[in-house]
Amino acid sequence: MQPTVIINQHRNTALIVASSGKKLLVIKLGKGKLAVTPLSLAEIKDQGYIVSNYSPKLAAQSYLEHGAGVGERAKKYLEMIARSEFSDKLIYDLT
Repeated sequence: MQPTVIINQHRNTALIVASSGKKLLVIKLGKGKLAVTPLSLAEIKDQGYIVSNYSPKLAAQSYLEHGAGVGERAKKYLEMIARSEFSDKLIYDLT
Protein backbone atom coordinates (compact mmCIF):
# COMPACT_ATOMS: atom_id res chain seq x y z
CA MET A 1 0.00 0.00 0.00
CA GLN A 2 1.20 3.49 -0.86
CA PRO A 3 1.33 5.83 2.18
CA THR A 4 -0.37 9.17 1.54
CA VAL A 5 -0.14 12.55 3.26
CA ILE A 6 -3.47 14.34 3.76
CA ILE A 7 -4.27 17.85 5.02
CA ASN A 8 -7.49 19.63 6.00
CA GLN A 9 -8.69 23.23 5.86
CA HIS A 10 -7.25 23.86 9.36
CA ARG A 11 -3.83 22.81 8.05
CA ASN A 12 -3.90 19.66 10.19
CA THR A 13 -1.85 16.95 8.56
CA ALA A 14 -2.10 13.20 8.77
CA LEU A 15 -0.50 10.22 7.12
CA ILE A 16 -2.46 7.26 5.78
CA VAL A 17 -0.14 4.35 6.60
CA ALA A 18 -2.14 1.19 5.82
CA SER A 19 -5.59 -0.29 5.44
CA SER A 20 -7.41 -2.73 7.65
CA GLY A 21 -10.63 -4.10 6.23
CA LYS A 22 -12.76 -1.13 5.18
CA LYS A 23 -10.81 1.30 7.38
CA LEU A 24 -7.66 3.24 6.62
CA LEU A 25 -5.03 3.45 9.34
CA VAL A 26 -4.15 7.10 9.89
CA ILE A 27 -1.56 8.86 12.04
CA LYS A 28 -2.68 12.42 12.77
CA LEU A 29 -0.08 15.02 13.70
CA GLY A 30 -1.27 16.84 16.79
CA LYS A 31 -0.75 17.43 20.48
CA GLY A 32 0.20 14.39 22.48
CA LYS A 33 1.71 11.07 21.54
CA LEU A 34 1.14 10.04 17.94
CA ALA A 35 -1.05 6.99 17.50
CA VAL A 36 -2.66 4.96 14.73
CA THR A 37 -6.39 5.65 14.29
CA PRO A 38 -8.66 3.57 12.03
CA LEU A 39 -10.92 5.81 9.90
CA SER A 40 -13.23 5.14 6.99
CA LEU A 41 -12.80 7.09 3.79
CA ALA A 42 -16.11 8.86 4.62
CA GLU A 43 -14.76 9.91 8.04
CA ILE A 44 -11.60 11.28 6.45
CA LYS A 45 -13.68 13.29 3.96
CA ASP A 46 -16.02 14.49 6.73
CA GLN A 47 -13.01 15.89 8.58
CA GLY A 48 -12.14 17.92 5.49
CA TYR A 49 -8.97 16.10 4.49
CA ILE A 50 -7.64 16.23 0.95
CA VAL A 51 -4.58 14.59 -0.55
CA SER A 52 -1.34 16.56 -0.26
CA ASN A 53 1.59 16.28 -2.64
CA TYR A 54 4.02 16.22 0.32
CA SER A 55 6.35 13.24 0.41
CA PRO A 56 5.16 10.46 2.75
CA LYS A 57 8.78 9.55 3.45
CA LEU A 58 9.62 13.09 4.60
CA ALA A 59 6.41 13.25 6.64
CA ALA A 60 7.26 9.95 8.35
CA GLN A 61 10.77 11.16 9.17
CA SER A 62 9.31 14.34 10.67
CA TYR A 63 6.61 12.49 12.63
CA LEU A 64 9.27 10.22 14.19
CA GLU A 65 10.79 13.34 15.78
CA HIS A 66 7.47 14.46 17.32
CA GLY A 67 8.16 16.13 20.66
CA ALA A 68 5.37 14.39 22.57
CA GLY A 69 6.47 10.96 21.42
CA VAL A 70 5.21 8.24 19.12
CA GLY A 71 3.26 5.15 20.13
CA GLU A 72 4.85 1.78 19.36
CA ARG A 73 2.38 0.83 16.61
CA ALA A 74 2.71 4.26 14.96
CA LYS A 75 6.50 4.06 15.26
CA LYS A 76 6.55 0.71 13.42
CA TYR A 77 4.62 2.14 10.46
CA LEU A 78 6.58 5.41 10.39
CA GLU A 79 9.96 3.65 10.47
CA MET A 80 8.89 1.39 7.60
CA ILE A 81 7.78 4.38 5.50
CA ALA A 82 10.85 6.47 6.40
CA ARG A 83 13.25 3.78 5.17
CA SER A 84 11.18 2.69 2.17
CA GLU A 85 11.32 3.55 -1.47
CA PHE A 86 7.64 4.24 -2.05
CA SER A 87 7.00 6.36 -5.09
CA ASP A 88 5.60 9.85 -4.69
CA LYS A 89 2.59 8.89 -6.82
CA LEU A 90 -0.69 9.21 -4.95
CA ILE A 91 -3.23 6.41 -4.77
CA TYR A 92 -6.11 8.00 -2.89
CA ASP A 93 -8.51 10.40 -4.50
CA LEU A 94 -10.53 12.01 -1.72
CA THR A 95 -12.66 14.13 -4.06
